[in-house]
Amino acid sequence: MRPGYLSFLIGLILYEEMSHVWVNTSMFVRGTPSIAAYTLLSNFDSDWPRKIAVLSLALAAAQPEGSAVQRYTTIGGIAFAMMILAANLGARGWYFMKWRALGQANQGRISSFFAPITSFVVAVVTGLVFPYMGFTRIQSGGKSAVQLVIWNSFLVALLYVISDLDSVQSFIVVGSDTCNQDNTNICVGIWFAMTSVTCIFAAQKIRPPSASPSLDVVDEEDKDPILVEDHSSPVGYKVPNFPDYPIDPIYYGGKGLSCCSLRTEIIFGLVVGIGVGAFVVSTGLYDYLEDFHDYVAESV
Repeated sequence: MRPGYLSFLIGLILYEEMSHVWVNTSMFVRGTPSIAAYTLLSNFDSDWPRKIAVLSLALAAAQPEGSAVQRYTTIGGIAFAMMILAANLGARGWYFMKWRALGQANQGRISSFFAPITSFVVAVVTGLVFPYMGFTRIQSGGKSAVQLVIWNSFLVALLYVISDLDSVQSFIVVGSDTCNQDNTNICVGIWFAMTSVTCIFAAQKIRPPSASPSLDVVDEEDKDPILVEDHSSPVGYKVPNFPDYPIDPIYYGGKGLSCCSLRTEIIFGLVVGIGVGAFVVSTGLYDYLEDFHDYVAESV
């Protein structure tokens, strides 16, 4: 797509998905206990990653059509936008899978400078390997979480196959249907199969939430404290005398299909993920196999 379209898509359509990546990585991956602590530790008062991605694509749209500057600026903006999306998914997936935080690393100025960068890189890798684990409804756990991964992976594969049609590509950008996309299909097919398998095995390990929240254990010396520590709170603490609002787990996605067991859904998901990934890879290998066949025919 042209850089002008992409800047509109990232800046407006995907505003929520692209926003607050430093906050997400700091709270979920780095382990900052509260928004107030993040404000004190962070050197960024604005959502600069999203602004830089949109600005780079907007500048690319202003460059002469087909120039080298426009090409490299567009590639850089797309790559950075993909990193932001992966980091947001990875940070949320890190929290939902209940992985241990990396720590504050505030022993010195150098450590404090590299801690958010390290958290961002780790979140990007996590988002690329476990992209579906960043969805909110994955918290349902069990069969419902596995079913959610299967459905979303199938939807992603269907949209990708539809976008590979020449009629769809020519409608988006004139002339894009003539581009060679074999290498892209091979890479995406391998990535799709890998993420489907990893997310299915990760989703089955998430325990379904209990119907009623568990009570916090307080110290015997202070049986009626005003505040208790709670990392899920925006400020790091909550008032124990206020009752927690119970959330029915069905709001997170239900309990999955009652006619299928967890093992059946896992096997079905693996077959679908690997099968669709192999199909996408085969579309990229078709031209290579055809060239190889012509070479063998000429040799004979």
